[in-house]
Amino acid sequence: MIARKNLAAFGIAAAIAATAGALPSATPSAHAYTYNYGAISYSYSGRVSYAVDYPSAGAAANAAKARCGGDCGYFTFFNSCGAVAYQFGYGQTRVGRAHGYPTRAGAERAARAEAGWGSQVRGWACTTRPR
Repeated sequence: MIARKNLAAFGIAAAIAATAGALPSATPSAHAYTYNYGAISYSYSGRVSYAVDYPSAGAAANAAKARCGGDCGYFTFFNSCGAVAYQFGYGQTRVGRAHGYPTRAGAERAARAEAGWGSQVRGWACTTRPR
C-alpha cells in the first residue's frame, strides 16, 4: 500500500515536471521592455543633427554629436520624441529644447514655446516605441 502511494506521488511529480517546461513562465522575461534612446545635437549657429534607436543614452549622444560638430550641445530622450527650435534676432539666438513627448507635434510645440515667439523648429526626432 505504501509503495503504491509513493509510486502515485512519484507519477504526479513526474507529470508536473514534464509539463512545467511547456507552460509559460510567470516571471516576465528580461527583454519585456526595450529602451530605445535618441539624441538631438545643436549649435547656436543653427546646425542640428540627431540619432535614434540606440541601446544607451551615451551611444545616441555620441552619434548625434559626431554628426553636428565639436561646438554642439545635445540632449537625450528614450521611447519618445524630441525637438529643437531657434529664434534668431536682435543679436542673439534663443534655443528651445523639448524631449520626452509622445508625438512629434507635442515636442515641436514645446520647443517653440521655450524658444519664444516667432521661433522655428530646426530639427526633431522620434525613437521607435516598444511593442
